[in-house]
Amino acid sequence: MAELEGKIALITGSSRGLGATMALVMAKHGCDVIVNCLETVVEGGEVTEGIRALGRRALLIQADVTDRSQVCQMVETVLSEWGRLDILVNNAGRLFYHDIETLEPNDWYRGLDANLTSQVYCAQAALPRMVQQKWGRIVNMSSISAQRGSPSGDLTYSASKAGAVALTKTLARRYGPHGITVNAVAPGQIDAGMIRAWSPERRVQVLSDIPLGRLGRAEEVAEVVAFLASDRASYITGQLIAINGGQYM
Repeated sequence: MAELEGKIALITGSSRGLGATMALVMAKHGCDVIVNCLETVVEGGEVTEGIRALGRRALLIQADVTDRSQVCQMVETVLSEWGRLDILVNNAGRLFYHDIETLEPNDWYRGLDANLTSQVYCAQAALPRMVQQKWGRIVNMSSISAQRGSPSGDLTYSASKAGAVALTKTLARRYGPHGITVNAVAPGQIDAGMIRAWSPERRVQVLSDIPLGRLGRAEEVAEVVAFLASDRASYITGQLIAINGGQYM
C-alpha cells in the first residue's frame, strides 16, 4: 500500500497484543508509528525496535488515554516531534466482566472510560490537526459484542463497544467534508491477549460456533485497519467492518 508511505500513525494501546501487531503492519506498509503504552515504556521497546527494523520511524509515548490531559500532551508531543498526524487508531481498551446483577457504579464508569471515553479524548485531540491538513483517517476498535451482545452478560464491554460504533458514525458525518474518514472494526475471536489463556474446553466450544473453524489472527485485523487508513478506502466512511470468521452475520 504505497498510499501509506510517510504517513504518521498513532496507535493507542500498541505496546503489546493486537495493537503491537497493528503497529508493525502499519510500519510494513510505510507508516511512521507512534506506539502508546499505559504503564511503562519498557514494554513498548520491542515494538519500536521492530518498526525501526522495517525502516520506519518510531516514537514511544507513555500515556493513559482515559486521562484527557495526558492525551492532549501525547498529541502535542507527536506534533512537536513530527509535525503532523495523519492516522489515529483507537485500539486501547480493556475487558471487564460485570453483569447487570453485580455491576457497581465504578465498574460501569471504568469500562466506559477504557473503551469509549478514551476514543472520544483521542479523536478530540487529533481532529483539529487533521482538519488543518484536510486529510485524516480514524479507525475505532469495536467488537463482535457490540453487534450481538455479550454471551457472558458482560454489560460494560458490550455497551461501550456499541458506543464506539455510534461515535464512528457521528464523527464520519461531521468530518467528511474536511477530507477525514472515520470507520470502525469489530473483531470476533482473535488469537491474541486473553484468549490465549482459555482452557482447551472453552476453545473447542468457541470454535464450534465459527463457520471458518478457527480463531482469527492479529494480522488479519491489522491488515483491515491498514486498508481503512489508506487511500484505497477513500470512499468508505462511517462503516463497521466485521472480522469474525462468520461467527456473527
